[in-house]
Amino acid sequence: MEAKTFIKEIVAKSKKAQQVVEAFDQEQLDAMVKGMAKTIYDNRERLSKEAHEETGLGTAENKITKHISLTVNQWNFLKGKKSTGLIKEDKELALLTYAKPMGVIGSLTPSTNPTTTATHNALISVKSGNSIIVSPHPKAKRCTALAVQLMNEAIIAAGGPENLVMSIEEPTIELTDLLMKEVDVVVATGGFGMVKAAYSSGRPSFGVGQGNVQTLFDDSLENIDTAVGTVIFNRAYDLGLPCTGDQTIYIPKTIAADVLAAFKAQGAVLFDDEATIDKFRKKAFVDSHQNLEIVGHPAASVAKTVGIEGVPEETKLLLFKVEKAGKDEPLAKEILCPVVRYRIYEDFADAVEWARTNLLMEGAGHTATLFSTSQERIRHAGARLPVGRVMVNQGGASASGGPINNGLEPTISLGCGSWGNNSISENLTYHHLMNVTRVSSVIPDVAPLDPEKVFED
Repeated sequence: MEAKTFIKEIVAKSKKAQQVVEAFDQEQLDAMVKGMAKTIYDNRERLSKEAHEETGLGTAENKITKHISLTVNQWNFLKGKKSTGLIKEDKELALLTYAKPMGVIGSLTPSTNPTTTATHNALISVKSGNSIIVSPHPKAKRCTALAVQLMNEAIIAAGGPENLVMSIEEPTIELTDLLMKEVDVVVATGGFGMVKAAYSSGRPSFGVGQGNVQTLFDDSLENIDTAVGTVIFNRAYDLGLPCTGDQTIYIPKTIAADVLAAFKAQGAVLFDDEATIDKFRKKAFVDSHQNLEIVGHPAASVAKTVGIEGVPEETKLLLFKVEKAGKDEPLAKEILCPVVRYRIYEDFADAVEWARTNLLMEGAGHTATLFSTSQERIRHAGARLPVGRVMVNQGGASASGGPINNGLEPTISLGCGSWGNNSISENLTYHHLMNVTRVSSVIPDVAPLDPEKVFED
């Protein structure tokens, strides 16, 4: 079948299913969403193993916990939220607000988080009465198709139509490009090229910018061991695949010895000799792109690949010292494996500017983390760093809103604003995928404006 015909047919099937659920009430929508989340939770081990076997990236164990966090936190957040019909009545402003679906969502998903990204985007789409077609990464097509199949079975069991969630089982660049032109809205999670293509499709699009998390340690931090443990867990999780993993850490000179000792004690191997650092520097990237031979692989394997010997197999993290930032340091960019760079500073303001330089080169709009108890420094970092999220005394993964002890909305798609060429700088969720109608009535007894009073001091 011709590619264009194929895409038109699956979009037509998706639209037919969407038109059915457009008439569903909140209870019916939520029943489907709950069923979808529960079936992915119940099948987390199967999906994680298949994702790991198919892509060869990360670990099945970490993918299992990722499925747990996603499904439990998403449903806990989504249940009870109004996403159809009358969602708000403001008597003071005489406004009624009605939520309505956008239609057919096209979702582009990466190989790094194939089943979790597909699940998240399906949950928030169906929550708002949309249908969704997933275009997976070719290296993750089977595990993504399985997740979609499981969700569809749950939808039908909850009284919904078939084809509400679909996937392209044999994805190609051509099919993905055609899909983006046919759907009503595009959600693109992946590299810069994918996001750029989404915004060039002629359809409303939500893209996700590139990560390059900058992490600041402040000498007022409460506990060095806890902060170091948080970074190691966050960075080594799923072998460094999440974009929320720490990339460059800034350590104050006053506590540097204790911080580095804590890293060693907790499973990191440190390198501060220029010859070894340069060896990694030369092989971390190939033709300006991340070396795929180290992406999503264990620390010891990464070391062997770049020619560094003697790293124990149980090593959790490789830590390389750097002295420069931005374009002057090739290692200032994002690297998706258990590798972190560190730099010692004497003045906190300098460290913030180094982090800012790295972000403006790559990763602007995404996330930074800060371990501190100083409100002055927390506010300084928040004011200066060009990111959508500054995570204080928590891992960068908390930026996705997974934990229930921060105020961010749970997501797997982190908008990076105009810094990252994205349309939003917040966490993508269900309310971004619904249109609203505002019914405006005249507010009674409003006095006309007096220009003299309006402009008076």
